[in-house]
Amino acid sequence: MTGFDLRLKILGLFIGVLLVTLTGRLWVLQLTRWIDFQEQALQNRTSIVTTPAPRGLIYDRHGRVLAENRPNWRLVVTPAMLPNSSSEREDIVRCLASILRDHDVSTTDVRNAIDEACASGRSVKPTPLGSFADNLPLEIVAQIEERSLDLPGVEVAEYFQRHYPYGDLAAHVIGYARPINSEEYERWRDLKYPVIGPDEEEVERRALAPWDHDPVYRSDSNFGKSGVEAGYELDRAADPIVPILKGRRGMLVYEVDVHNRPIRLLREERVPEQGAGVYLTLDLDLQGVAEEAVEAAVGGRLTGAAVLMDVNTGGVLAMASKPSVDPNKWVRGFSSEEYQRYANDPRHPFMNKAISGTYPPGSIFKMVTALAGLETTDVSPHEAHLCRGRIGIRGGGSVWYHNCWTDHNARIDMWEGIAQSCDIYFYELVRKAGTTSDAIAEYGRLFGMGSATNCGLPAEAEGRVPDREWKADYLDEDWYTGDTFQYSIGQSFLRVTPLQMAVMTAAIANGGRVISPRLVRKIEWPQYMQRGPTLFQAEEIRRLEIDPDHFRIVQEGMKRVVYGERGTARALQDLDFTVAGKTGSAQFDLDKKTHAWFVAYAPYENPRFAVSVLITEAGSGGEIAGPVAATILEAAMEKYGDGSTLDEPYLVPDEPLAPELDVAAASEPSRADSPHDG
Repeated sequence: MTGFDLRLKILGLFIGVLLVTLTGRLWVLQLTRWIDFQEQALQNRTSIVTTPAPRGLIYDRHGRVLAENRPNWRLVVTPAMLPNSSSEREDIVRCLASILRDHDVSTTDVRNAIDEACASGRSVKPTPLGSFADNLPLEIVAQIEERSLDLPGVEVAEYFQRHYPYGDLAAHVIGYARPINSEEYERWRDLKYPVIGPDEEEVERRALAPWDHDPVYRSDSNFGKSGVEAGYELDRAADPIVPILKGRRGMLVYEVDVHNRPIRLLREERVPEQGAGVYLTLDLDLQGVAEEAVEAAVGGRLTGAAVLMDVNTGGVLAMASKPSVDPNKWVRGFSSEEYQRYANDPRHPFMNKAISGTYPPGSIFKMVTALAGLETTDVSPHEAHLCRGRIGIRGGGSVWYHNCWTDHNARIDMWEGIAQSCDIYFYELVRKAGTTSDAIAEYGRLFGMGSATNCGLPAEAEGRVPDREWKADYLDEDWYTGDTFQYSIGQSFLRVTPLQMAVMTAAIANGGRVISPRLVRKIEWPQYMQRGPTLFQAEEIRRLEIDPDHFRIVQEGMKRVVYGERGTARALQDLDFTVAGKTGSAQFDLDKKTHAWFVAYAPYENPRFAVSVLITEAGSGGEIAGPVAATILEAAMEKYGDGSTLDEPYLVPDEPLAPELDVAAASEPSRADSPHDG
């Protein structure tokens, strides 16, 4: 074989291998992977536009809407539909500015807004033009529609704005929702709607896979900032996390040309769906009574809070905090001056004082001290101590005197110690009976103090149950007998919330069941979630192993507070039902009046309701807070006193929801939320 023939054969072999390779490659591309390339081609000539979905509604226990959505209009621009010519765009700018002139919108404002909307390229996504283009009045909408031929790429879009029909009623419980801020968006920008129905592999094989580009939140989404709106924004216990109040946006698929301009609507891939409906335990009527009573007590100078709770289920029927702010102001936006006025108000109207404010409880804590003494010492409730207005203890070579709020000039036993709120009796419970600060702290914690109640609202304070170790760590001081004296009457370093005091009162009323308070009864999920309602019932935190006789002693003492000859709340005797209560006047500043407290439960024979009332710097608990509690209990008994069922036998969900309980979110709104416009 000549060299030429060998080279010819090698060339033929090379050409043959090349042809086989090309044939195999064409086979793979045309017969095996044609679906992938069809998808890419389809996606290159289509674009997805989302449509807004209304947020889930919030209801009271009887289905009355507390937070709703109102359709509104805003100006949007679609960059892909704007003319390319700069002169034509300038005509659009001048036309819009002339329409919006009466709303203090300048040509520069419009030009900058359009430039910003187009910064990301020729998108087919309608982009809002900014705050000046939101919440448009009907006359502006009409003018823009009339001049639509002069405004290519500009249109009026409908969106949903949160509205709270009862103004500031239950404002701190409901909370508010506003546009998501940068920190929230960065945290949740990758969260996607759950894939329900087809499995993920099937979704990926579809000609168009919108779920791959379907985040729950966009930069213009609303987000719950406080109250139920924040606590039930997401179900964070679910795996994966799923939205609750946040609705699911709809999807429109457009065919676009080579310049990404829409040619025609291909289909509606998905209709928008409203978020879940959240039903609260609140009774709107009782909430109104509670807020009016607290408002009347605080006037324009003081602050206060009240909680009404079902002693058997933990359902919160009313939670009032005053002063408050209409949440619609957050939606509309404050002026700078208005926001500063609220933010600098020493009464802190943004704070939910029922869960976020911590205060010394004063004498309403004495029931805990009494139970600690009964359970840890051999004290007899019949043992009486003489009250002469003060006692002295020796320490460091000196005599330290501790006063009672009055000179009872009588021998006081445990029942009368509670009924007459005698400080001397409780000092002697420490000095003579041997009740220790460790025992008082232990029983305070058993009743739920010193930790959040997990009621479902964010920014709940834990309070403080001090002991020797706490004082050594935080104050670098020893614990003295005088500290225990003050501790025994609810003073010293002890701090509680009004909600914790309602939980304590309910536990005394029901014989030792410490129940987690709850504000949500039911969640009705949207259809796309394909799941039944999530239902809630009482969650027992613990059952106290306290002698029932000891509970009866304390309960009788609380009854004598109202019906005893020298009880401190005898004004409540005129109610048509039997009440057991306790007054408190908590000192926190020697130069100011005491905080006025009152806790109670009713009816005494078959407890159903527990109430806790705090009016700050108001003086006497019996005179100021007691009538507020009486008004609230009277309304509750009038509505449900005939034995009406407050709660159906709801089931505890298999995986309880874990709402956001971010203490850092706290009682004051974040500056990042930009609460004012302009």
